[in-house]
Amino acid sequence: MKKITNNILKKEIKKINNNIYVFLIFIALGGLLIAIGIYENKEKAASYTYLNDIIVNKNNEENAFAYLEIAQQPYSFAKYENDAENAFYIVFDGRYYYIAYLSNDLFNDLNVEGLNENPLTIYGTTAKTPDELREIAIEVYNEGLDEENQIALENFNSYFGEVYLTNTSLKKQNSAFYILSIIPFAIATLFLGIFITKKLKVRKMINHLSEEEIKKLEKEIEQKDSIHYEKFHLILTKDYIISFEHGFTILNYKEIIWIYEHKLKQYGITISKNIFVMNQLGKNYNIISTDGLSKKTNAQIKEIIMTISNKNENMLVGYNKKNKEEIDEILKNS
Repeated sequence: MKKITNNILKKEIKKINNNIYVFLIFIALGGLLIAIGIYENKEKAASYTYLNDIIVNKNNEENAFAYLEIAQQPYSFAKYENDAENAFYIVFDGRYYYIAYLSNDLFNDLNVEGLNENPLTIYGTTAKTPDELREIAIEVYNEGLDEENQIALENFNSYFGEVYLTNTSLKKQNSAFYILSIIPFAIATLFLGIFITKKLKVRKMINHLSEEEIKKLEKEIEQKDSIHYEKFHLILTKDYIISFEHGFTILNYKEIIWIYEHKLKQYGITISKNIFVMNQLGKNYNIISTDGLSKKTNAQIKEIIMTISNKNENMLVGYNKKNKEEIDEILKNS
């Protein structure tokens, strides 16, 4: 790549590297969220206790992390009227019966053959079994059994325990941190894409310029009448617009036929402003993008448009119906 000696140009080109620094920051943030998730899950995994041990040894503790092996297809016996996605089930681990509140999706995962040989483990938290649920469970359990094999309501705790398993899943991991990590990784990818795109455009432009053209450009930038809008990554020289908004764009004022401001609004509020210019071939260039909130920004936008339009008396200024029709006519005849 040809050598750039002008400090302003070098500074603007170097600023493209800021996208890499932002990329690294968000990659680190995403990695941190994953690390926190791994740590949380390790801590959480150590706190899981088999449901029968909670019932027998921990006095039916509520809100405890519990797991349970399912060795038989669950049997649905009750559900809330306003909850079509979940139901209460009688489940069996090969030795004892329990109550579990399962989602339809989880039930489908457990409603398979061969559980007695290859039980599936579910994870969740414990909750106290309501009296009305006990009555329904006993009634359903006793259906079709001889009277001598039926159980009474007072014996419910001996068969099912005082707590049931809820918030159930086949995984004990908390995926919240993993899901959150997608956001910084996505942002990081965006900034990496911006960096690569701008780097390639800068390299392409510099390679396109001859040594003489680069020297001429740098000489113009160094003249007193050139203006560097550092905030907007824009340089206005005697003959050229030099924009780093989308890489490295050099435009001669003589080639520009139209300049206008574009506002982006959200809920009726202007959140950003852009300046677009069009060349004789009908190609649009976004030379600056900025917020549209401050008075200083608005004043600078007007100043930039006025400075550029004064360089070419044939340039149309502003986006309106008349200018749009005139531009269409110009392009049609060109």
